[in-house]
Amino acid sequence: MRLGYAPRRMQWDPLGELSPFEDIPEWMVSQPVAVPCLPGATIPFVLENLAEDPAPHEIAAAVRRFLDLTATDRDQASPHIFRNYVEFAEAVEDVDVVIDRPEDVWAHVHPTAIHVSRRHRRDRKVYVQITANCDWEQEHGLQIVYRDGNQLSRVSSQDGHLTHTDAYDLPEDKDRIS
Repeated sequence: MRLGYAPRRMQWDPLGELSPFEDIPEWMVSQPVAVPCLPGATIPFVLENLAEDPAPHEIAAAVRRFLDLTATDRDQASPHIFRNYVEFAEAVEDVDVVIDRPEDVWAHVHPTAIHVSRRHRRDRKVYVQITANCDWEQEHGLQIVYRDGNQLSRVSSQDGHLTHTDAYDLPEDKDRIS
């Protein structure tokens, strides 16, 4: 289904009705969706360049895998998020929040959107990225990225990079989560 343009609205399984994203009309956005790995959260999904993607079925599969994640899966990111907090707290003098344990970080993470995009180079896989505000880093927030929708691949401030290797222009064998 290569459309070559962004439709005004469309039905898309598994997210329902999509409409053009206000800031970038080529992207499509869903209504807020319940996200099982983030208990109690309903968050919009932003699908980047869906109409131009050569394999939209891969995007749908990644979204389904992401929606199959549970809070237990989410908790695998906790040590990485805690490391993000600790590194920030060590670098900045005035941090308004104190987090003592990795399992406590989620009380300070406030998801705002789920972005879904295809990596533009190298593996060309579909990545699902939770963007969030966080209490310790209000300027750059936090991103938690899943390759293929279910493989934790990166935790960092929101910098738009899907992988560590892309962020630092490193060889693929140097990739790491955080």
